[in-house]
Amino acid sequence: MSVTSGWVGRSAVVLAVVLSAAACGGGDSPAPNATDAVSPTALKTCQEVFGTANVDAVQADLGDGFRPFDRSLPEMKERLVTEARGWTAGKDDLQRTTFHPCEMEGEKDGATARVTGTVGWSMYDIDFVKSGDGRLRWRAVADGVYVASRPDTWGTPLVMPCTVPGTATGQGRELPLQVAVNDEARKAGDPAVSTEQLLKSLAESTRELLGCEEKVTVPDDLLP
Repeated sequence: MSVTSGWVGRSAVVLAVVLSAAACGGGDSPAPNATDAVSPTALKTCQEVFGTANVDAVQADLGDGFRPFDRSLPEMKERLVTEARGWTAGKDDLQRTTFHPCEMEGEKDGATARVTGTVGWSMYDIDFVKSGDGRLRWRAVADGVYVASRPDTWGTPLVMPCTVPGTATGQGRELPLQVAVNDEARKAGDPAVSTEQLLKSLAESTRELLGCEEKVTVPDDLLP
């Protein structure tokens, strides 16, 4: 997750409390008794999030037990836009809602494997990630695109400015967009699509969904 620049000097204990208090949004999460039938709606949403070719490749990786789960993209957009328009410099309460617009589940080498995409506003501002400070060791992979050298709860996060029309001055840099992909179990062997490809597609589709004003190019080479 993240930290605004004014937060850098505060204690890690307080940070942990803030992060645990942040609301999490999901959608239909995979359940033990979930049906084997593939939901056409969830499949379509995952294709919008990751791209049809990438979803086909994940399905090939995860085999016959493949099942997609989704969250309404219009609902996710509405919540994210509301949070961005409610943000004010100097009055950030550090509360964030985390969304999983697409999760895909199946089996890999006899074990359950899952691909989870995560989206939300970062608690790290652009100046902080640009400095490379912090335990995640951020690095610039392109102009305006920063990726952590270490994973967090939801995978390796990518942060980039995203100014939503109608927001306060500085929102795009002080409340940037953060996305991540977690697919550790799927990566065993020789997967049909890389984590980098999924992360790039998630970043690009989310930027398009929110209508970010910045012109940022997400490169192919993202992970260390």
